[in-house]
Amino acid sequence: MNPVIRVRAAPKSGGFTLLELAIALAVIMVVSAGVFLAFRQPDRRNLDNAALQLQADIRYAHRRTISSGQRYRVYFSRINNYYRIRPVGPGDEILRVYLQNGVQIHANQNFLEFLPRGTSTAAVTITLTNGRYRRQLTSTVAGARIELRDTETAITQ
Repeated sequence: MNPVIRVRAAPKSGGFTLLELAIALAVIMVVSAGVFLAFRQPDRRNLDNAALQLQADIRYAHRRTISSGQRYRVYFSRINNYYRIRPVGPGDEILRVYLQNGVQIHANQNFLEFLPRGTSTAAVTITLTNGRYRRQLTSTVAGARIELRDTETAITQ
């Protein structure tokens, strides 16, 4: 004799439970907040990228001066909105970077010059702005090491 097992089908539900809806809404809110923040601050991201690139290029000019024994300058052009690296005296320009996406450059001197022993002729303050934010790089040379102090401020309208 075989026992008969009867299985009852679960009652069919007509929709989602309140808990399922709450979880789905929470996930949608988190994803949309992330997307909103990613697209909300491109100005700050562009300024940060320009500041990081400028720091790296200044350090490159400093290292190149020490390794080659030839003086190099980083020139700043507010009018044409670029900076460039070239040797002092004869020699070709090594690098020219035009700032993009509304980032403007201003320096308290026209150039930053490195001497073969690794020092610079003067400290330079370089300001990068994009209308909403300002990043300021101040160069100081201690021994044969360059230090770039970076400060960020929001521009109040």
